Amino acid sequence: MLRRAASAAFTLAFVLVAACGHQVTPSPSAFNNDLSGHMQVKFQVNAPLDFTNVTYVIAVDMCGTGVPYPQAFLTSYNSYTFAFLVGGGFGSTALPELLEYYINGTGGNFIKVPVGNLNPSTTQFIPAYAGNSNEFEFTFIRSDLNNPLGIPLPCPNSTIATATPTATASPTVSAGSSPTAVPFAAATATPTASPTPVPTPTGLATAFPYLTTWTFNLMTFAAGGGPPLDSLGQGGPTDQTFSGLVVDTTAFTEQNYYPQPLATPQNPAADITYGEIDNYP
Repeated sequence: MLRRAASAAFTLAFVLVAACGHQVTPSPSAFNNDLSGHMQVKFQVNAPLDFTNVTYVIAVDMCGTGVPYPQAFLTSYNSYTFAFLVGGGFGSTALPELLEYYINGTGGNFIKVPVGNLNPSTTQFIPAYAGNSNEFEFTFIRSDLNNPLGIPLPCPNSTIATATPTATASPTVSAGSSPTAVPFAAATATPTASPTPVPTPTGLATAFPYLTTWTFNLMTFAAGGGPPLDSLGQGGPTDQTFSGLVVDTTAFTEQNYYPQPLATPQNPAADITYGEIDNYP
């Protein structure tokens, strides 16, 4: 049974999948040549949402490298392709902030870059979904994630070296390698006055190397780039075992999950009680 009806603004067609227990990640699928369609994310916590003291994070791996975990330094950030952030000094209650992650091919450092403001015409953020102050809903079109920084083959497992992206209005921020680093920790922004042009690698495929199966995780962090507080996995802020909410972007699907944590964060507004990803091709 579906948990609830989705917004009437969209045509509904769902395939219900397991609502509890670990999900099994399928084998990587073919490259995604079509990023049309949209997704809806439902994020529920154990108290009214606290956008002042908590950052709510929707992270996605589109490259087949793994699950985005809260202590991302343990996987060298490889499992992060994009992350939406809301609250805690990042995204607002109007729209989340979007970050894109990539590897600098020259130095091998993992880089995160704010993509800029999301287009209100292609996204919708409801901070109290269906009147529930404990839950928000976020809808976006998948083409918002169609490599907005123009990085040649941005997936970190690509066999062709990546390069510095085309200059944008947003500065580049280094992710760092300290065990205390989190996927979006505050750092000194260094704008590039004369950006390096993006070279065109030989053999560049016409499609970006994003797969048709995307792996999501929902997480909470202390405000201002503070430490992780919770995630969908049993280990909460230190979890490394959750197999992710895996979405087939070619089909109508609903992936939902009720966490079964071993411990809960002190702030109930950071305690994740439900997560859902709905995909509409």
